[in-house]
Amino acid sequence: MPVRNVSIHLRSVIDGDEAHYDYQGEYRRKTGSHNIVYTDYTGNEITKVAIEAAENAMLLHRVGGITADMLFDPLAETVVKYDALSLRHGFLLRTDAYRLTERGDGVSIYTEYCLNDGSAHPPICGLQEMTISIWEDRECFIDREYRRAKLF
Repeated sequence: MPVRNVSIHLRSVIDGDEAHYDYQGEYRRKTGSHNIVYTDYTGNEITKVAIEAAENAMLLHRVGGITADMLFDPLAETVVKYDALSLRHGFLLRTDAYRLTERGDGVSIYTEYCLNDGSAHPPICGLQEMTISIWEDRECFIDREYRRAKLF
C-alpha cells in the first residue's frame, strides 16, 4: 500500500488527567503491521514519532524533545529509557491492555499501561487511544493547496 496522509486523534489519560491531541501524519500498511509517522510539537520542542502497530503489540519510537522506545506488549514487561527535555529516567513498562481495530477509513489503537521506576513512588499508569483516519485523495490535495497558499 502506498503512503497515505492521515489525521491522528490521540486521547491520553495519565493518572486521571485527560488530554486530547490532534496531528497530521503519514500511514502505510505493510505486511502484518500498520506504520504511522507524525511530528509532535510540545512547547518549544519537536519530537518525531514513529509507530509500528501489529495485531498483538505496538512499538512507539520517539526522537527529539522526548526520546524513548516503548514496546507495548501484553505478554511481556519491557525496559524503557525515557529522555524528556534532558531529564533521563528508566522504567519498567507493563501493558495491561492492547487492542488494534481496523476500520474502513483507518485504524484505532488502544493501550492501558503502567510505568514503574523501581522507587517507592507509585507507578505512572495511563491509557492511550489513537484514532488514525486516512484522508481521501481530494482532501489531501485541498489541504496541500491550502497550506501552500498560507505559506506564500
